[in-house]
Amino acid sequence: MAAPEPCDVLVIGAGAAGAIVTRVLAAAGIKVVCLEQGGWTRPDARPHAGEDWEWRRLTDYATDPNLRQAADDYPVEGNDEHTLMWNGVGGSTSIYTAIWPRLRPSDFRKGDEHGLAPNWPIAYEDLAPYYDRVDLMVGTSGLVGDPAMPPRGPFATPPLPLGAGGRHMARAFDRLGWHWWPMPAAVLSRDYDGRPGCNHCGGCVSGCPRGALHDAAVSLWPQAIADGARLVTGARVERIETDAAGRATGAVYLDRASGERRFQAADLVVLSANGVGTPRLLLLSESARFPHGLANGSDQVGRNLMHHTLVSAELHVEPRVDGFQGFVAALVSSQFAETDASRGFVNGFNFNVARGSGPGMTAVGSFSRQPAPWGAAHHAWFRRHFAHSIRVHAIGDDLPQAQNRVTLSATLRDASGLPAPRVSYRPHANDWRQMAFMRGPLRQLAEAADAFDFTVNDYVDADGVYRTPAWHLLGTARMGDDPASSVIDRWHRSWEVPNLYIVDGSSMPTGGVANPTSTISALALRAAEHIRDVAAHR
Repeated sequence: MAAPEPCDVLVIGAGAAGAIVTRVLAAAGIKVVCLEQGGWTRPDARPHAGEDWEWRRLTDYATDPNLRQAADDYPVEGNDEHTLMWNGVGGSTSIYTAIWPRLRPSDFRKGDEHGLAPNWPIAYEDLAPYYDRVDLMVGTSGLVGDPAMPPRGPFATPPLPLGAGGRHMARAFDRLGWHWWPMPAAVLSRDYDGRPGCNHCGGCVSGCPRGALHDAAVSLWPQAIADGARLVTGARVERIETDAAGRATGAVYLDRASGERRFQAADLVVLSANGVGTPRLLLLSESARFPHGLANGSDQVGRNLMHHTLVSAELHVEPRVDGFQGFVAALVSSQFAETDASRGFVNGFNFNVARGSGPGMTAVGSFSRQPAPWGAAHHAWFRRHFAHSIRVHAIGDDLPQAQNRVTLSATLRDASGLPAPRVSYRPHANDWRQMAFMRGPLRQLAEAADAFDFTVNDYVDADGVYRTPAWHLLGTARMGDDPASSVIDRWHRSWEVPNLYIVDGSSMPTGGVANPTSTISALALRAAEHIRDVAAHR
């Protein structure tokens, strides 16, 4: 087979960031190719209509590749089965919850606030217009006017319904005098841009078969391809090549269908393979010029992995709230989002108020890890608890640490024989104190909600072993103003390889108290327009 025709820009990874970069460049008439090691997921392949839909969320639709073990996946060593990653068109937007809050202005200046994390090289105000524009690009729902956040532009559609559980918890927050607001979501509440509004089926976590939820495969890729982008699926990238001057020349990939190894030449390379896949590929791309991995002269590639802190609670209340229906989340609270040193730690956390579980997950314990009893008491317990459950997740800002990192496994390989990534992560002492504190406000919420049953899951086993609870993949090729402590500059360009850009969650210097996809998407739009202008003047 003939070698692929060279392109202006090569994008590696077809997820949230890679899709936005590709779409922007294709719309500008730039010759862009995207390599994706996975394939397409058909809407009718989603498990929604089957009786085993909850079981499939734990098996072939699990968020963790070690559990799925699909042909498109690669294994991850040392991850405690908490790596949220989907290899395929759309990336992790194929399997996430589309919760869409933004970072806060203070999240960009933690170096000034307490010095235990770096400042970003950009401010919230630099990113705000891109947040606004990406919300309209991907299709969102929400309510403008949250007093805990800066003024913002409009959402694409109005907020999704709170549901009975959301209204119940809103009253609990009001009793405590705590902030709450309808959860921003990358889910349409009405028809928009050729996509239908949400029908409240409640199966969000296995992907949306309607297209109401922002999955990049549905909301971004069709237009990018129509504008001339070339998307190559089943293309497992092995390494990024460089020339004698240290510039990226393209990537070697394995065509998984034919077994052939090919080289895609490009003038400029954008790496968007997520917070684990990106450092893995940079480390795989070592050479005589880059003996410790591509763009890794600072030894920062793979370091500073962040997942977020997390403590989850499950409440059961007397009124029937039918939490198995509707969008997965109802409310967000920023009551504890900012640092208050009197609590004994720096940084803060949000409350994400989520709906309850379906019947299967209710029976096996859902997030509480307390399954329904076996035997004669089972049915009475189930009638009392099913459709009466509400989940509250305290999600916080963990500190970046150099020893929390992604490296290459010495023994584990993927199906193509490439070294698997190895993940090492332990919370900082500050994070432990934060998570211990979270238990108190969660109990206050349960009391204010008149919960008859309340369980906290802090993800520490009976033997004292910490099981990494959160799943976001951030910080492993972070941006900064100093090449000695970062991998890329404020425009996502590698300090060491001037035509290599890194655009995904690995670029984030801090994680904030919010689910990251809205921020990753806004950063991608900002970077894409910069790359477009660079490519146009080459």
